[in-house]
Amino acid sequence: MKKFFGTDGIRGLANAHPITQEFIQKLAYSLGRNIKKDSKSNCKVLIGKDTRISCDMIEASLVSSFLSLGIDCIIFEPTPTALVSFMTKKLKCSLGIMISASHNPFYDNGIKVFKSNGQKLTDKDEIKIEEMIDQFKFPGFLVTKQLGRIIKHDSDFTEYKKSIQKVFPKSIDFSDIKIILDCANGAAFKIAPEIFKDFNVNFKTIFNSPDGKNINKNCGSLFLNNLKKEVLKEKANLGFAFDGDADRLIVVDSRGKVIDGDKILAIIGVSFSKLGKLKGGGIVATKMSNLGLKKFLYENKIKLFECDVGDRYVVKKMKDKKCNLGGEQSGHIIFKDISESGDAILSALQILITIKLENKTIDEILDGYTSVPQKLFNFELKDGDILQNSKFISNIENIKRKIKNKGSILVRKSGTENKLRVMVQTYEKRLLNQTVNDIKKIINEI
Repeated sequence: MKKFFGTDGIRGLANAHPITQEFIQKLAYSLGRNIKKDSKSNCKVLIGKDTRISCDMIEASLVSSFLSLGIDCIIFEPTPTALVSFMTKKLKCSLGIMISASHNPFYDNGIKVFKSNGQKLTDKDEIKIEEMIDQFKFPGFLVTKQLGRIIKHDSDFTEYKKSIQKVFPKSIDFSDIKIILDCANGAAFKIAPEIFKDFNVNFKTIFNSPDGKNINKNCGSLFLNNLKKEVLKEKANLGFAFDGDADRLIVVDSRGKVIDGDKILAIIGVSFSKLGKLKGGGIVATKMSNLGLKKFLYENKIKLFECDVGDRYVVKKMKDKKCNLGGEQSGHIIFKDISESGDAILSALQILITIKLENKTIDEILDGYTSVPQKLFNFELKDGDILQNSKFISNIENIKRKIKNKGSILVRKSGTENKLRVMVQTYEKRLLNQTVNDIKKIINEI
């Protein structure tokens, strides 16, 4: 069982275990040793970050460790996670590292690790690195004949922009669609407006003045009230909300109604299918996806392939099923023809393209989509793992049997926080509330 890696890398309170200088150095030494062992040439690591004040401390710890092992480091200014994944592969780096805690507040931070192909580490990879961390002792193997160098990368990400332009031709006129763009004071604050400007999108940007502490603060994909107000005030057609590292997108329509990741998948999936661009005959989504998505896709003759929660599991299932579209309800949407990671900028552009090609509003495209009543709730975990408790397991299984064919239940430990996450969805609202109450009672008793 993993101790440090969760569903989306390593995450925690910045400057507290495990996000400390000492631990980050152990992590970097372990990652560095691992790639040097498998490499016949000079290694280089790409390091990106979001806008948190703690990113510099973590970056410095990573860089000093890699350089001492003779590994070159390519350093990016604040950059979305998707670009780190994309550029790791493009620049032929041995590893890519994104310093971010995604949608969390500024005082948290984390590390996401990408392999040379732009994909995140597998569970097996992470267990191997954790074993190396546990065995590591300072000063250990620090003596090396060659030191690495820092490579400053002052790029406007032309390679990434060109890859998008291949999919989204500039000839399409977006001037009749007004957009509000919420950059969450995060990693996309600079590049997202640049790309939207390149495509001549009529947009207004909000929350794009990061100060190190205002990332995700009452803005972004988890805090939509300000975006809704701005959309209504400006009489905009759409609002796009990113999170701190811009790997997830949530959309707000002209009436302030929220369009989550499930609905984004439905919109783009149907469009891809009509255009003959949908590979694998279907879409990949996690077990958290709304039953309404499955029904909508079925009615449009599109398969839904389910996987565990976490965008790397989405990518794995997409590879297995040869799909090019997948994502999560939280707004991670993956276009495998271009990226191995959730990409909010790409997702937003795809929404715009779909609206133009269909010549319809989002509501018209989603005609026939009905969300099944769903409730999500979290419990702070104390010592011990409730998921290993036999009484808890048997009670949950009993509840699952009761609502069989009428809904679904997902109980899992958070991969980013010390919390138990529970999702219940049923076609009957009364049954939904009763099921939620039953589960809460079981948890509180144990």
